[in-house]
Formats: sequence, C-alpha cells, structure tokens
Amino acid sequence: MNPNRRFIVAIGQIPPPTDGLAYITSEYVKLLSEDHYVKVLNISPRVSNRGLAYHLSRTAIVLSASMQLALNAWRRNRVCYMPCQSDFGLVYTIYLLAVARMFGYPTYLHHHNFGYINDRRRLMDAALVAGGPEVAHIFLCDYMLRRFGETYKSPKRSLVISNAAFVPPQPSQAVPPESGALRIGLLSNLNREKGLYLFFDLLRAAHDQGLNLQGRLAGPVRDPDDRRALEAAQNELGDRLLYAGPLYGQKKTQFYESIDVFVFPTLYRNEAQPTVVYEALAAGNLIVAHERGCIASQVQSDGLVIPGDQPFVLNALSWLRHLKAKGNTDSRISIALRSSETYTRERAKARNALSS
Repeated sequence: MNPNRRFIVAIGQIPPPTDGLAYITSEYVKLLSEDHYVKVLNISPRVSNRGLAYHLSRTAIVLSASMQLALNAWRRNRVCYMPCQSDFGLVYTIYLLAVARMFGYPTYLHHHNFGYINDRRRLMDAALVAGGPEVAHIFLCDYMLRRFGETYKSPKRSLVISNAAFVPPQPSQAVPPESGALRIGLLSNLNREKGLYLFFDLLRAAHDQGLNLQGRLAGPVRDPDDRRALEAAQNELGDRLLYAGPLYGQKKTQFYESIDVFVFPTLYRNEAQPTVVYEALAAGNLIVAHERGCIASQVQSDGLVIPGDQPFVLNALSWLRHLKAKGNTDSRISIALRSSETYTRERAKARNALSS
C-alpha cells in the first residue's frame, strides 16, 4: 500500500449542470483519483430556479455531506477538499469548513471567484474564522493570491494552480487564407454579462468603419431577451455573424480552429480564470478580452487586454485593424505557434504544481 495515498473527501458541484466551477471541480477530482482514494460528495443543486425550494434542497445536500465528514473522521491520512462558493453560497462553505475543522481534517479551499476578492465580504471573513489558519488556500494565479492577501490577509498556507492544468491540448490551428475577413469568435454562456452585446457592437462598428470582420458565436442562449437580441443581430449583420449553438468535444475544438481571434468582452463581476481563454490559446488563437480576474496573466503578450474603465469596442477595433493590416500566412503561423506555446507552458507549470 502506498503510504502517501490519502483518503480525500471532495465536496463540490459536479456536472450536470455544467459551468466553469463544476467542470474544473470534476477534472480536479479525476486527477486526485489517480493517486488517492477520493470520496466525491456532489452538492450541485437539484432545483434549478432560485427560491425557497432551491435553498431547502441545497441545505439538505450540504447537511448530508457534513454527515459524511463525520462518518469518515476515523480514517488515517484523511483530507477535505472543497471549492469555495460565492455570494450566499459562502454560508454553505462556512458550515462545511467548521465541520471539517471540528473533525480534524486537513482542508484545502479552492478559490474560483473574484467577487469576494474585489470587494471584502463579511461572509468570507467568517469562512476564514470557521476554517482556521491551517486551511490551505488554492488560487488560480499569483495576482489572485496577492489580491486576496490585500483584501483580507495572506493565508498561512497557499498554492497557485492555474486552470490550464485541466484544459486538454488541442491540435494545431488550420492556417486561414491570406485575404478575406478576419474571423473573431466568442464561445461561452451567451448573455450580457459574458459580453454578448459588446460582441454585436464590435461587429457593427467594424462594418461602419469598413473593417472586414466575421463574427462566430457558440454556446447556449438561455435568456429569452438574449435570444431575441441574437436573432435581431443575425438579421442585421447577415453572413457577418454565424451562430453554431452549444458545442462540445470535437465540435468545440473545430470552432476554435475556425477563428483567428477569440474575443471575450466579459463583464461578469466574479470572473476569475475562464477555461475558454486557455482553450483558445491552445488552439493558436490570439485573445482580445476585458481585464477581469486572472485574464491578463492568461493572455500575456498573445493579444490585447482592455481595462474595464476603457471603451472595449474602440480599443478592440483599433487593435484588430492593425492585426488585419499586417496579416499574412507566415505571421498567422507564428501567432498560432506562440499562443499555443503560452498555453503549453502554463499547463506544464500547473501540472507540476498539482503533483508537488
């Protein structure tokens, strides 16, 4: 028996439904399972609509998870791992941290959210008290660790493991033709917070100024107002805007291969380190994104990161025009290689941190 093999109680949201947090949690659990025994306690909500039934359901699930912490407290080499919830969900994190501490679990708290880092929250203060100073905090980038320390205080124990560890390598991007439209794309849950309307505005402004851009969208559109806005933009822009719907697996890979620049004008206040940015880099795309969370450290020199207090469309349009003007086959090849090398370097660094 491997003396370093640990019994890990992993408490978090596992797909379905699939979102960034649930995906990373499921992938993290898979990696842990390669070397340790992992007992997964899925606390994904069983009720989709927020309200009394939702919170009653989540409370019951979290109480059940805490019972498992108690029942497995006798095991040697036990560890508790949990992603930190956001907003009101921090109440559940506080409770689980307190239970894990009561039963003497070494605990790892994984942060995926900048909401409580950008603005100090009393609930996070309470979570730090509930878990105690021995909790090991996992952050997504050095900037996230630093900002957390500035907002609260630097944790006694911390690790930095980027989401690049959980994004699989992509095949090399097909080189686009030397002439024609510059192809920009956005893959996400398509809504206002994720920059859908700014994407439309960018295409409109490009058309008005004679810049040949083709926009490609992929992902679910859940809100009826967003669906109507998409249909109106399709009618207005014609073949300058293509919508592929939700994509998974090989079709998602093909989407990244079909574009030159991944445009991510996110306005989401909790944005931390979106996996779609690493997926785009892995496929050889350049990135144009709003500055949120760890995005600047993801993009590095492989694109443009626009501060939140500056006009997104104006800055993106200027940068895309310059890219289009100097575009040729050789430069597209070098761009694709450089972007994928950035992803490869970050992935290797993250995987090394996981194994240490």
